[in-house]
Parts: sequence; structure tokens; C-alpha cells
Amino acid sequence: MAAYHQQAQRVQGRVDRSNECWTQLMEAAGAYGITERQVTALHEVAMVGRVRRSRHEKAEAINTQQATRDLQALTKAQLVTAVGQTKGRHYVAGPRFPHNVLATAQRHHTIVNPYSA
Repeated sequence: MAAYHQQAQRVQGRVDRSNECWTQLMEAAGAYGITERQVTALHEVAMVGRVRRSRHEKAEAINTQQATRDLQALTKAQLVTAVGQTKGRHYVAGPRFPHNVLATAQRHHTIVNPYSA
């Protein structure tokens, strides 16, 4: 039974970190001049460590050109950095990626045993 509680705590911790990262990115969006659609790509970078154009395209239900423009704009703003060429290309956090968001995404969650006295 404790395993179920631990699993639920892990999932809740991930959801909480994800929500906090999203909120921090939306707060930073104005300062960086980025759209909510671009925030989705940044959120993926924070939570997963990278984003691919195809993943951004599917997540936002946009065409290839729009996804490419979004990622080019984020690259130009130094929020992401392109890694690799053509088919294998993906994007990771760039030098101007908000450090508080990365810290939130990487924060560890402590599991509590609900049955300990």
C-alpha cells in the first residue's frame, strides 16, 4: 500500500514542478518578448531537457514552418541552443534561459511514508 502513496507523491511532485515552471515561464514571456506558443517549447526544454521541432509542431498543432520560426526566434533570443543538424536537430536551454525555471524543474521531491508513526 505504501508503494501507491509513493507513486502518487511522485506524480504530484512532477505536476507541481511542471505547473510552477509554466507559471515562471509565462511571467518571463513579456520580458523576453515571446508568445505563449513559444513558452510551450521552453517548458519542454525545462521539463525534458530538450525539444524537437516535430514535438513542438505536434504539441501546438501548428505546421512545420510555424514551428521552425518559433524555434528560430527562441534561438536568436538565446533562450535555446540548437544541437545537431537537419533530422537529428534538437534544442536545449540556451545562455539566456531563465535559471530559476531550470532550478524548479530539477528540484527533487522528498517522498514521505504516510504509515510511519
